[in-house]
Amino acid sequence: MTTTGVILGKFMPPHEGHVALVRTAQHLVDRLTIILSASDSDPIPPAIRKGWMQDLFPHAVVIVQNSGAMPLPSDDKDWARIIRGFHPEPIDRVIGSEDYIVQLAQALGAQHFILDPMWMAYPADSADIRADPFANWKSLPGVVRPWYQKRLTLVGPESTGKSYLADVLAQKFGGPYVPEYGRPYEKYRAPGEYRAEELHFIVDGHVAHRKTLSMMAGPLLFEDTDPLLTAVWAEMLLGHTLPDLEARIELPEHYLLLDPNIPWEDDPIRYFARADLRQRFYDLTKAKLDAFGAEYTVVTGDYATRQASAIAVATELLRTPKRATR
Repeated sequence: MTTTGVILGKFMPPHEGHVALVRTAQHLVDRLTIILSASDSDPIPPAIRKGWMQDLFPHAVVIVQNSGAMPLPSDDKDWARIIRGFHPEPIDRVIGSEDYIVQLAQALGAQHFILDPMWMAYPADSADIRADPFANWKSLPGVVRPWYQKRLTLVGPESTGKSYLADVLAQKFGGPYVPEYGRPYEKYRAPGEYRAEELHFIVDGHVAHRKTLSMMAGPLLFEDTDPLLTAVWAEMLLGHTLPDLEARIELPEHYLLLDPNIPWEDDPIRYFARADLRQRFYDLTKAKLDAFGAEYTVVTGDYATRQASAIAVATELLRTPKRATR
């Protein structure tokens, strides 16, 4: 006989306490339905939260009950009527962590299971996370972290310290950082002049890395180059812009633009060692940042000075949590 169960919550955002609750519920039932209560005034859109819950619990059914501009129901009988509309089959168990579950289960003719009611195992709270996500970072599941995370991206000509500084920042503030995908691509590509599609391959690789590593990183995600810098590479290698590539640019919260006023270090996969070409690369990068309205800080000086400047910018970014957009 199949055992069915429901969990009701806002999950705004879901945290590790919710993850423990739902995983425990999945041990109690064969088929679990998660009902996400929402309204139009919620600070995190229902569709975003539904996506998170589906990613976290692919074997559960996730349903959104959006009351629109109306207040959420407060009566157990009203919720029982709504839940039966979503779940006409008999419900065996109602699972949650608060005492209203008892009355809701009675209204549905089901058995209640109140799990970890005092949040002793996972003392997390969604309101606290919304108020200060950085202070509660460990309570955020990986899929939720990009919503609150700030990106700090390092751009500029070759041999200016981008990879070095990305590693320094990740070690100091928490990593991993997003590596430059162009380097491994260059190492294994067939010899010859670059084709436009290859720059798209590099963007594909970078974005895929970023989406994966952002779920493992801390409140700041550090990137060694990004699609904007790949667009600069397109101009340097092809002699013209790639509008379809530039349409893929997603600006971070802040850039560090590294200038070329530092000694060149030879590397077999580097292209532009001449001083005039390094300066042109820098000028094109700065122009691209300005054209896209990006926020950036120019980083100059020796490696110690660059490191101090980068740490100062990262520290300032941490002072204020990201302002999430709807």
